[in-house]
Amino acid sequence: MTIAVSLSFISTAFAQQNLRSAYFLDGYTYKYKMNPAFAPERGFFSLPAISSISVGAETNVGLSDFIFTTPGGGLTTFMNSSVSSQDFLGGIRDMNRINANVNTNILAFGFRTGKAFHTVDLSLRADAGVRIPKTLFSFLKDGASSGSTAWDISGVGARVDSRLELAYGYSRPLNDWINIGARVKFLVGLARADVMVDELDLNASGTRWSATTHGTAEVSGPVSFGTKGGKEIDFSNITMPESFADFTSALSYGAALDLGASFDILDFLTASVAVTDLGFISWAGTTTAQMPGGTWTYDGLGAIDTGDGSSLGDQFSAIGDELLEMLKLEKTGDNLKKSRGLAATVHVGVEAMMPFYKRLTFGLLGTQKIDGPYSWTEGRISANVAPVNWFSAALTAAVSTYGSSVGGVINLHTSGFTLFAGVDSFLPLMNVTPQFVPVGKINTNVSFGIHATFGKAVGKYRDMKKKEKEDEDEDEENDDENDDE
Repeated sequence: MTIAVSLSFISTAFAQQNLRSAYFLDGYTYKYKMNPAFAPERGFFSLPAISSISVGAETNVGLSDFIFTTPGGGLTTFMNSSVSSQDFLGGIRDMNRINANVNTNILAFGFRTGKAFHTVDLSLRADAGVRIPKTLFSFLKDGASSGSTAWDISGVGARVDSRLELAYGYSRPLNDWINIGARVKFLVGLARADVMVDELDLNASGTRWSATTHGTAEVSGPVSFGTKGGKEIDFSNITMPESFADFTSALSYGAALDLGASFDILDFLTASVAVTDLGFISWAGTTTAQMPGGTWTYDGLGAIDTGDGSSLGDQFSAIGDELLEMLKLEKTGDNLKKSRGLAATVHVGVEAMMPFYKRLTFGLLGTQKIDGPYSWTEGRISANVAPVNWFSAALTAAVSTYGSSVGGVINLHTSGFTLFAGVDSFLPLMNVTPQFVPVGKINTNVSFGIHATFGKAVGKYRDMKKKEKEDEDEDEENDDENDDE
């Protein structure tokens, strides 16, 4: 199951966070989602489906690490005997990680009142993370044939939650050099699952394995699990809601807060800091489970068909079934309430304007996702240019927990509408299947959006031009006074 879930995230390419390549981009409307102190330059209104769509993922493994070409020219999984252990395990990390997120606006609008800017938006979010140690893949591939009699497969984990967010944001200048902002969010939890295997030790015993396990699981939302043999969860017996009323009765609720500030340290230097998703959801309808204590026997690997005749889907399904047998869970609670915190994100940025061309800036952005074992860190540098007031672009490069990336974004922001498109890394898009599915490490975020704009534009380049005109007028007045004297 864990492998199937992991590859599902890779192949469907969920999004990871907001478009960080656009953090310093002039005229980019949705900067306020990364730092609520960043007010859009104009009032805006976004329509469903086209306002902002992001798809992507960040991983340190890829689809090509698990799928191989057979001697006959077909495709098979790493379990096929034609794939050597060395070829397969050579590309696998000690801890294989996948973090993913989808964030899509359903409706959003913003408007200015005096010096303040207000935003209201409704969005759908889903966060996910998977952790798989290399020893699990080594065991699945080699098992007893490797000559090893003991395997430590601790650390397997998977987490996913989905929610609706209704948010109100407010930003304004505190004085001439400080801007502050905050967003208050009302959350509706749709579904959540969290599985963590703290201990999984397998020891060979003849043709069977003895397993010592310790782990926990929580599942919240409009789904219930049957049991077999008493308390053991039966994953083949899952009940979904039969009516809309059943679905809404299982919803959960919570709240969160985003905080941000920016500081114009010098005329050419700006610093900013923000923390988002400080909050929680009280999850209703929670089923809790744990792995049975003590030691039990496991038949091991007999269900996996590695032959060329089976499809990739069948092979991965067989691997998933075998993992479910290994990671058996016993129900400990049903229909409970569990409050769980959100995964917070911290952004710290510095942007410098170039003295030889003021419409060119360089920015350095540090991002830290705080999510326990699914946490990650990134440092991103960007070159941002706005040759005219209605067009801007950025080219970025980053190093993170998941490796390096090179991205870019363009933004057309005229009076009447804004259109933007960007990616946090071009690299995964250069190696794809005929179906345009990336086969290597994904580590990117592809974003696109369009929305209507209204009102007078306010931005750093317009403010800079206004200040330059005021300075010129002041100089002319001083010259006139000197002439009179």
